[in-house]
Amino acid sequence: MQLRFLGTGTSQGVPAIACECSVCTSTDPRDKRFRSSVLVSNEFNGKLYNVVVDVGPDFRMQALNAKLKSLNAILLTHAHADHIHGLDDIRIFSHTKLDISKKDKNGEETEGNGIPVYGNAATLNSVRKHFDYVFMETQLGGGKPKLDLVDINTIGESNPLALGGMEIIPVPMLHGKLETSGYIFSVCGKDGKKHSVVYLTDCSFISDQSCEIIKRAAGVLDHAIIDGLRPEVHPTHFGYSEALSFAERIAPHSLWLTHLTHDLSHVESEKYVDSLVHSGKYPVLAGIVDGGGHAGPAYDGLVIRIGE
Repeated sequence: MQLRFLGTGTSQGVPAIACECSVCTSTDPRDKRFRSSVLVSNEFNGKLYNVVVDVGPDFRMQALNAKLKSLNAILLTHAHADHIHGLDDIRIFSHTKLDISKKDKNGEETEGNGIPVYGNAATLNSVRKHFDYVFMETQLGGGKPKLDLVDINTIGESNPLALGGMEIIPVPMLHGKLETSGYIFSVCGKDGKKHSVVYLTDCSFISDQSCEIIKRAAGVLDHAIIDGLRPEVHPTHFGYSEALSFAERIAPHSLWLTHLTHDLSHVESEKYVDSLVHSGKYPVLAGIVDGGGHAGPAYDGLVIRIGE
């Protein structure tokens, strides 16, 4: 199984519009950040399965950059604009995911319910409101995506979502007062053990219960991807220190920060995080990093592997 970072930026993206700071004008490609999203892929029984977490307004370019040819499911963390406003661009996948040759020449949609879109109840209700035209009878022409909305309340540790050799379990979180969803992706590794990556973006609080879900369900936690907006504290996001504190509790082999602002460049963030890791406050992470693990910012286009 592998995970590709389609975007690692905050709601404005980086560079931000009209900003001329040193990060927004940087020539380092790692300082160009689309809105946060990841693509998780796994080859199973000779077929490639692709799952995207969040489809923000940059999704079209993210899909083109990743050369994405198929899509089996979408997981939504929550319904803020930077996480759902690319949903219309998945129409090509929802109409052709079975067989493009079956598409009716008179303009009728392909058979089936469309792309499964998973999220909590509040998220799915917002999708219905923001994209109401998708769920009503409309005139022919123009096209619209086929979305099969699925409440993740039906999914959990005892009943994980099984897709393409992967097990997927939601992790409840809070983004300020808003309930958001992280996700654990697990696969049987080459060593025969369960290996996982956990994706936790847009959060300011993760309960002890959710922490325990990760510890119980992850097996070998190869990677943790955690919201790390900026060095300073923020009311609805983890800052760097809070992200490191949570990683200290779940002890991943590698930690990646995402949903980053333009406060620091990629290189500056790497140095800053390393100084925190070795400050004496995070002995578990320090031991992991000193043993060959990783703790630092992710960047767009980065590919990490799980279970290999």
